[in-house]
Amino acid sequence: MPKKNPRKVLCDCGKRFGDSQSRSQHIRDSPLHKQPVVAMAYTAAALGPVGEVEENQELTTSSAKGIESVGGLYTVKAMAGKGKGLVAITKIPKGTRILSEAPIFRVPRDNSNINSLERIVANEVERLNVDQQRSFFDLTNIYGNAHSRSLGIARTNVLPLGSNTSSGGLFLEASLINHSCRHNSQNTWNENISRLTVHALQDIKEGEEITITYLPTTPVYTERQRFLQEKFKFDCKCELCLLPRTERERSDTRLREIQAIDKAVGSYFWGGLEPEMALNLLHTMFLLFGEEGIWDGLIPRAYNDAYEIATENGDKLRARVFAQRTYDARRLIEGDDSPTTIKMKRAAEELSVETPQRLSGTEFENWLWMLKGALTS
Repeated sequence: MPKKNPRKVLCDCGKRFGDSQSRSQHIRDSPLHKQPVVAMAYTAAALGPVGEVEENQELTTSSAKGIESVGGLYTVKAMAGKGKGLVAITKIPKGTRILSEAPIFRVPRDNSNINSLERIVANEVERLNVDQQRSFFDLTNIYGNAHSRSLGIARTNVLPLGSNTSSGGLFLEASLINHSCRHNSQNTWNENISRLTVHALQDIKEGEEITITYLPTTPVYTERQRFLQEKFKFDCKCELCLLPRTERERSDTRLREIQAIDKAVGSYFWGGLEPEMALNLLHTMFLLFGEEGIWDGLIPRAYNDAYEIATENGDKLRARVFAQRTYDARRLIEGDDSPTTIKMKRAAEELSVETPQRLSGTEFENWLWMLKGALTS
């Protein structure tokens, strides 16, 4: 006779048992299963109504009390149609570090073996203390019964630990931050301190929800909705997506132009564009950023493109200005201790050359971006 699988019965927490009786005994004996898990599993994915909890009702569960911001800037509240969210309890100035969090565990991102991932996540969850387990099981699971509850929660909420990394991290606090296509905060993995940080992209008013973007870029309306529905199973109803049709179409036009400029500037580095035209296009991009209300990572990225263009052409005057602006933008969204911020600070300091101080504000900008009719340095 074939040998039976000795661990065929799966518990919601991710552990496997030889039979149902063993699983039942585990549920009776485990401190986690003895304590009720808060019935508010909707968070970032906005999977549905919040049931008995009214909009903006402050949560007083142990998991909510255990969440602390940098300086106590936010609280956890139930948000209508979105489950939990983070809401500012005081005015948060632009550039403020709102949150700094280490992952409770890490998992490989390049492992496609579901059974292996089930074991990895189950082992990690088992190592958590009771409070962490309760907070973990209170997070969203958009995968339903496709996996164990633990793996479903992990796959829904794990964030990459950097852009070129093979591992992701599970964050109990950051996972509560909801999405907006016109977000007011930026989340970034800071390798220097091994923590995820969240910074305010603009002044956030008391009572305003803290939001980040789940989008890798900012595409047009239909593309945003399709991505969010396929990836996170919700229809976005943020400020940008609820614009009247005419305004939304104008926004889409600007976003398409930003994408086209980004592609064109990229061709410069392959010899397909003159530096003057590349800087002219980047200047246009910044005007579009302002019209569209974009203040996130696209800002330092565009300034960095300008810095590299100036550097490649041996233009130390412009390179110095663009390095400083890249540094200022990085510091705003990542903090002084970010590796990229530190890198650009050093680059700016090394280019300690005089810029054309005799030029006025508009004249200076025209010179900087090599606009037609600008004075030469």
